[in-house]
Amino acid sequence: MPTALLPLQETSGDAGAQYAVVAVNNDGLRATADAVLCAAGLAPVHARDEYEALRAISELDVVLGIIDADMLASARPEQFRRLRQEPSVAGLPVILLSGDAELDIERMVQLSITHFVGGNVEGTDLANRVSLILAGTRATRRRKIAAARLRDKARAVSAALRGTNDPQQMAALAVQGLGETFGACHVRIETFPDERVPELTASWSLADDAAGLPSLPLAEAKTLSTSLCERDDILRVEDHSSPDDPDRAVFPAGVPAQLRTSVFAPLAHGDQVLGYVWIAGTAGARRWSRTELSLIQHVCGNLAHCLVQGHVITAQREVLSRLRELDQAKTDFVATVNHELRTPLTSITGYLELILDGSGGEIPPRMRKMLEIVGRNATRLDQLISDLLTISRTDAHAGLAVEELDLGELLETVAASLAPAAAASEITLQLGPVPAPLLVDGDKAQLEQVFTNLLSNAVKFTLPGGTVDVLSAVVSTDAGAQVRVQVADSGIGIPEADIPKLFRRFFRASNATSAAIPGTGLGLAIVQDIVLQHGGELDIDSTVGCGTTVTVHIPAR
Repeated sequence: MPTALLPLQETSGDAGAQYAVVAVNNDGLRATADAVLCAAGLAPVHARDEYEALRAISELDVVLGIIDADMLASARPEQFRRLRQEPSVAGLPVILLSGDAELDIERMVQLSITHFVGGNVEGTDLANRVSLILAGTRATRRRKIAAARLRDKARAVSAALRGTNDPQQMAALAVQGLGETFGACHVRIETFPDERVPELTASWSLADDAAGLPSLPLAEAKTLSTSLCERDDILRVEDHSSPDDPDRAVFPAGVPAQLRTSVFAPLAHGDQVLGYVWIAGTAGARRWSRTELSLIQHVCGNLAHCLVQGHVITAQREVLSRLRELDQAKTDFVATVNHELRTPLTSITGYLELILDGSGGEIPPRMRKMLEIVGRNATRLDQLISDLLTISRTDAHAGLAVEELDLGELLETVAASLAPAAAASEITLQLGPVPAPLLVDGDKAQLEQVFTNLLSNAVKFTLPGGTVDVLSAVVSTDAGAQVRVQVADSGIGIPEADIPKLFRRFFRASNATSAAIPGTGLGLAIVQDIVLQHGGELDIDSTVGCGTTVTVHIPAR
């Protein structure tokens, strides 16, 4: 009767221990197998069937399996094959202790059993077989561990490349990372003349005082890089001093005499070659593994992509910086022009007022009308200058002087200032009742300009006898509490086709232009910019001949 599977708490005390599953029915053979395994440094785990074997393999570091002919005969073939399909079992080496039983080669092949000990099983024969298998298994494990470490290092190099947008820094990181990762003596990166990447070279050497790799002839390097790129391949020379190395003659001229081994990889983005990477060693000939070559190719691909992206981002940043400089120059220019225009304009309007007041003597009626026209146009010019300065400040994203304020009080101030103009045009300007303080956080001067522009527009575009109503309230929206202000007039209205264009600078509605109503076309553009800076919204509803309603929403405090 076979020994039951050992409890896992008795076999998993050592995290570094390795195990062998023993599915042997014969007590004597099992004792021999246990002794051999213990001598080889493996802990035996006994299994009565494939389920116990699978449990051990899934929970322990099992590196070998031993089964005898009796146990193999008692196992159902389909279950054994299913067991072999498990990832953890598929590559596990299994030794069959066949004894005197005749070998069923076909079944052994089906079950992936390639090792056996026949006849009277002796410890020496089994020990030799176990030693041979363990040597191969451990060598494979060492190679896998080394490959995994190499992959981790290569990933770290690629991650470092993605961490910067500076092409020169990328190249410096790449040469050092490739050299240290692959144990090279020298690494050189060079790009070809191309508009997508900057022309750069970068070198690294294991010894600080060592002479680096020279630049390869451009034509030869470019031809070889293009050929390798088309084949999705890289060139390796295992021994430059050996005439039997098939790739030695393909390598470009200019290889230093002390070099013994090289890897040459193209830097390519898509199907376009951008440069090359040259990794070299002087210690001796070297056999480059497929894993090493694949990882070098992967890092080179990442480097090419990062160089292209970094060059684009660097160029965009330079353009953005230049645009900011130009924008600041424009702002400074507008501010200067505003000052230089305002100074003589103030003098003009001042003297006009004195003349119209009669300070210079009696003015004939006809001349008074002319001077009044000059005065109105001077006022329009002053307003245009103010609007241009406001637009310039908005473009420059000037900070808001935010404070707590009551929009109700601000609306009363604005309505009071425009009441004389409305009365002069025989227009009724009405400010609706405010049920509670309309508290918001905002820039008082800018919000005052918003409602001054809206009310003055409403008065300007309303015919004599019309009305302008200002309604306000606190409303609840999906975005939270909002202060809503509506300016509704009974004026000429706006054509439907013109409404989407109203916020363009210098745009004026077609009926306003045809009616020769003065204006700069900047008022609503300024209003929208200020409202958006306050996190609010602006909406216009209008019907030609019936009037216009402008609605402003500002987040309540």
